[in-house]
Amino acid sequence: MTITGPVLAHPSTGGTARHEREQIRALLLERRPELTQYLQVGPSGALLLPMAAGRGIEIGRMRRRGRARWVVVVPEADGARLREPASVLAAARIALAAWDQERGGRLSDR
Repeated sequence: MTITGPVLAHPSTGGTARHEREQIRALLLERRPELTQYLQVGPSGALLLPMAAGRGIEIGRMRRRGRARWVVVVPEADGARLREPASVLAAARIALAAWDQERGGRLSDR
């Protein structure tokens, strides 16, 4: 799937989305402590991992199939790929794999 433009909805003001976002942040930093200097929270509340040329990996919530779900948006040459992880752990793994691929370095944890 190729996506252009902003796709992530603002997070709910409830505690569940915020708590899950903090779980994802903790998982990312546990596996890649160096992300402390890169990880941001965007205007929509999505976690952002900036990459080259103004691109970035976004981890946020999006209304899909009638309910808000966590998604990971990974930039590609002709747009972006939208991934729908099954859990917060899977969201962190997908983001780390994309980060590692972009950096040409370490393989992500499986």
